[in-house]
Amino acid sequence: MLSYQHAYHAGGPADVIKHTLWAHILAHMAHKPGPLHVYETHAGRGLYSLSAPEVQKTPEYQSGLQRLMVNMPENAYTAAVNALNPNGKLATIPGSPAVALHVMRPEDHLHLAEAHPAELEHLKLAFPHAQRRAQNIHIHAGDGHHLIPTLIKAGQRNAVLIDPSFEVKSEYPHTVETIKTILEKAPQTTIMLWYPLLNPRGRSQDLIDSLKALQIPATYLVHYSWNTPEVPGMFGTGQIILNLPYKLETELPALLKPLVQPLKQSVANLTATLLVPRT
Repeated sequence: MLSYQHAYHAGGPADVIKHTLWAHILAHMAHKPGPLHVYETHAGRGLYSLSAPEVQKTPEYQSGLQRLMVNMPENAYTAAVNALNPNGKLATIPGSPAVALHVMRPEDHLHLAEAHPAELEHLKLAFPHAQRRAQNIHIHAGDGHHLIPTLIKAGQRNAVLIDPSFEVKSEYPHTVETIKTILEKAPQTTIMLWYPLLNPRGRSQDLIDSLKALQIPATYLVHYSWNTPEVPGMFGTGQIILNLPYKLETELPALLKPLVQPLKQSVANLTATLLVPRT
């Protein structure tokens, strides 16, 4: 993979699956009473113009979000896409912060950590239309692995998205430690972790095994492969959700089903399963 910035992968198949899940989880949580506190460890720039050089360098959106524009399924993620592209022509791709803002309410809070200086500057300018909610959008410069566990609080309704690059070996155990620290501080936090499916799959399997061993109730795994493992680079996307909100394990397979064939390249394999059941 390229030296990781979200812009290089904006709108690609992994982006579509990840953000579809993230939007649905947040929309579900936003229907419950009480403010929701949403945290992102690697926020990126928030919005991505189709004309951005990084987006055009590896135009993954052509095999991802662009394919959905022809026959857009209805869900919380595509509602965010449509709101940014009202004429039905893809020009702006929402990153996870834009997806979150679309489903969040005025009383909810969004905490965004970003370490990359250029992406951070983009992020600060991304949401002028949300000015009236500016007091509830908190942008933090620095390593999200360190920042988010220090910011999160027990006794509030929390959702955390963790999606680092995983370009260095240490990121895998580091991510497990971040999740452990968050759950020690705020045990009921819903955490969604994204990771790439790469060959060989040893590191991602170690990640799965480590998180399953935590025995957090309602730990849910979603894998989607659009290619075979033999192809170079990323052939699929992995997500593990800990403390999955009640009943969502029955909704998520149906949510993802309309995406399976449109995102297919050589294969289309979807796995969705509870690694740890509810108590």
